[in-house]
Amino acid sequence: MTVATRTRTDFVSRAWRADWPIWAEVLCFLALMVIYELLRGLVAPSGPGIDTAFGNAADIVDAEEALGLFVEADIHEWTMANPVVEFLATWYYTLAYVGGYVFMFTWTWFFRRRYFAAFRNWFWTSSMVAVIGYWLYPLAPPRFTEHGREDPTAEALRLGGALDWFQVFRNEYAAMPSMHCGLALLMGLSLFWMLKPSPWRWLILTWPPIMIFAVMATANHWWLDAVGGAVAVGLGLLIVAPLTRTMPAPWRYRP
Repeated sequence: MTVATRTRTDFVSRAWRADWPIWAEVLCFLALMVIYELLRGLVAPSGPGIDTAFGNAADIVDAEEALGLFVEADIHEWTMANPVVEFLATWYYTLAYVGGYVFMFTWTWFFRRRYFAAFRNWFWTSSMVAVIGYWLYPLAPPRFTEHGREDPTAEALRLGGALDWFQVFRNEYAAMPSMHCGLALLMGLSLFWMLKPSPWRWLILTWPPIMIFAVMATANHWWLDAVGGAVAVGLGLLIVAPLTRTMPAPWRYRP
């Protein structure tokens, strides 16, 4: 093995184990976030692909109706008729996602440092699995159909111009899987596992179901998208777990 090859191998190993200072991890996070958003945009459908996305939405509705569980339209209409619920759902959708992963990455780094690498690797592996889902199954969200009146989160995203500068990255048909729901499950479980035993930690498990309600209330996702998010997170864990056998991991946390 040459010196250059050994250096690259050592770097990859250190990156996988997050064996570096926090500034390097911040740069890694930002780089992976940009790559993820670029890939989401790259697989966005156009032309006939958009027709496919609406066809898939019709199939989702048919499947949920066949199960007797088509609830998105009713939940959205009820939410829009109740300003308090609309406000809470809008900001939960917005803040519990971005704020959630900022909190989890920061908290795990400073308070469960040994478990950080496995948590981070699970997070990003699941996110990349989701990109495959966006590519294979473009899906129009409820807000683009007759089952969603409007997206109240748009106004929240416009604060500070976030919606405008981010629009170039947006894949409007990346509804399946819902990583708002999938990552809420991943982060909720990780936090639950890594907290010391306490009756209060069970409240953490309300994070994913409230997010499922929020994505339907704001007409951003079908509930089957949340199932897809759980599948993406499960596949991410199946990939990462064998590769982290020698590393401390949230799912193997011991207080």
